[in-house]
Amino acid sequence: MNNIEFKHLILTAKYFTKYEPIIDTKTDDIYAYEALSKFEIDNNLISTEDIFRHLHHNNKLFFELEKRNKQLQFESFTENKKLFLNFDADIFVSCEQQSYWELFLNNKKDDIVVEITENGSDDEKSANIMRNFSSWLNNKNIETALDDFGQDGSMFSFYMMNGSKYIKIDKSFLRQIELNYNYMHYLKGILTTIRLNGQKSIIEGIETQRDYDLVKELGCDYMQGYFFEELMIIK
Repeated sequence: MNNIEFKHLILTAKYFTKYEPIIDTKTDDIYAYEALSKFEIDNNLISTEDIFRHLHHNNKLFFELEKRNKQLQFESFTENKKLFLNFDADIFVSCEQQSYWELFLNNKKDDIVVEITENGSDDEKSANIMRNFSSWLNNKNIETALDDFGQDGSMFSFYMMNGSKYIKIDKSFLRQIELNYNYMHYLKGILTTIRLNGQKSIIEGIETQRDYDLVKELGCDYMQGYFFEELMIIK
């Protein structure tokens, strides 16, 4: 698929948002929602994940697409809850991009949390882009969540962990505990560190009753996953 075909495909594809609930572990009430971008495209052609992977090589198109997506996600959200919006640091690199997002986020900072996602690369240039993005958000007093902490054994960036209000624990932790219960003690240590830092923990990947019971036992702040699918909103 060449660049022209790719651009036509994503600009004409039907777009929708899944608002996935984030649940308070103490009360089982909905604390917030995370907006997840979805494109109605034949997966035999390309998946949503592959779309965003391609967009990392086309910064201008990525920026234009995310301007549309984030505006739609915010405007379509009618619940009186916080909204977690995923942002990739690669669309904050130019002065034009920073100016646009500063205006967009400043007007909504009381209602949203910027969820920082990895940009798919572990080189030093990419790491610097993400650190600069995290610092920029903190300087603007915009709440952030660090996504997928511990994914595939990676601790992401402790620099960005220190600057984030919410730490989202990757679902791989729960899957490891299924294989070896001793990892439970490792996760408890991470949750203790988050709590001592005055931050909030969110465990992702709650898919079964067993996951739900385990997270209740762990005593984290919030939980998220397909176990709560009946509470999901699609627009």
